[in-house]
Amino acid sequence: MKKKLILEISGMHCASCSRRIKEAISNMDVADLNVSYEEGRLSCVADDEKKIIEAIEKLGYTAKAVDTNIVRKKYKGIVPALIIIVAFFFIARNTVGFNRIPQLSEEASYTILFVLGIATSLHCLSMCGGIVISQSVAFSNPMKASFLYNIGRVLAYTAVGAMVGGIGSVISFSPRIKGSITIFAGVFMILMALSMMDSFAFLRRYIKLPKIFNATGIHKKKNTPFFIGLATGLMPCGPLQTMQIYALGTGSALRGAFAMFVFSLGTVPLMMGLGAISGYISSGLNKRLLKLSSVLVMILGVVMVNRGLTLQGNATITSFIDSKQTSYNAMLPEIINDFQIINTSANRQGYDPNVFIIEKGKPVNWVILGDAVDSCNNEILIPELNISQKIKEGHNIIKFTPEAEGELRFSCWMGMLGGKFIVVEDINNIPANINTVAPKPVKCCTD
Repeated sequence: MKKKLILEISGMHCASCSRRIKEAISNMDVADLNVSYEEGRLSCVADDEKKIIEAIEKLGYTAKAVDTNIVRKKYKGIVPALIIIVAFFFIARNTVGFNRIPQLSEEASYTILFVLGIATSLHCLSMCGGIVISQSVAFSNPMKASFLYNIGRVLAYTAVGAMVGGIGSVISFSPRIKGSITIFAGVFMILMALSMMDSFAFLRRYIKLPKIFNATGIHKKKNTPFFIGLATGLMPCGPLQTMQIYALGTGSALRGAFAMFVFSLGTVPLMMGLGAISGYISSGLNKRLLKLSSVLVMILGVVMVNRGLTLQGNATITSFIDSKQTSYNAMLPEIINDFQIINTSANRQGYDPNVFIIEKGKPVNWVILGDAVDSCNNEILIPELNISQKIKEGHNIIKFTPEAEGELRFSCWMGMLGGKFIVVEDINNIPANINTVAPKPVKCCTD
């Protein structure tokens, strides 16, 4: 006797998964069939629940009837993910730092751009691995599907490079705007990572591809992977956004396009390889890879938000971690002819020292010694004062006058390295409770 069935399905990572399941079940004796990727559920009227579950599991997914314990079971995978993320932050904070996504100077060669693409392709795999797999397994020729997907992605990267390069020729963005863009990308990555987890399936209502790519039947068309590649080329992510900002700095549509083209070529081998073999590896391994990807994307999203906050001159997420560590002594200025003179070395460890106490209303001459200028430390920003200055080998001077008490934060051009000025009313009467903690210098990249 037929009855209403509602099954909880885990392992779906995009709308293509729900379509695959619906096609398989629709050939059975069922009515009122609905498979929702957003809710992670299947509902139908049928008389053989066991056969439906078996059909779903043959496709590599897990299905079970909704029961009273489903909420508890649904969220049990969150704890291991949180443990991994917290462990990563504490290990990274005390070793290499949070800023291992490579950065670029405007003089970076195209060879470096290509190598950067190779180096960051693991991140691309984390962000887009599920999409690559879904497109490849839906076609009888995974290699062709992967090729079309990557062609679309390369073209999208190149087009975006031309667009932002052209914009850069006429508009200059402030550090606060760059910070806002970076925070947006980070938040998007965090939400996307959560949506990849079955525990947060409701987010799939909002984090998804344009409807045109989810339309019934379109995934069967031979050129669909190409158009999916075009769409994912517009997805906010860390390394891609770094390249977009680099392209913006070229101030040329042609140079911006070529830079993004070379970078995208570097990301192709790993992405191409995944697409080519995805049709042959087990569904269980696919699911494990996607779970790992969601954790990686979440970590990188938090890193991007942290950078954005730094670029805006705000307190960062990692400042809460730093506050529990041994802080560096804040440096006092040397007073010469009523000017506050402070000195910083721009070297392979960042900016050192990076915490200063200065007096309100008295002009500051900040002398930055370019001892080892590289693509990380070659530009300093003070967002609140709208100051941006390139750093060269030798002596560099930034002049400003602090007008209010509090903190003035500074950072490199991508928010990776930073420090702060603590502005007080009277430098001879410094409050005992001031916070002298700032990110400790950590080597972040090389030329």
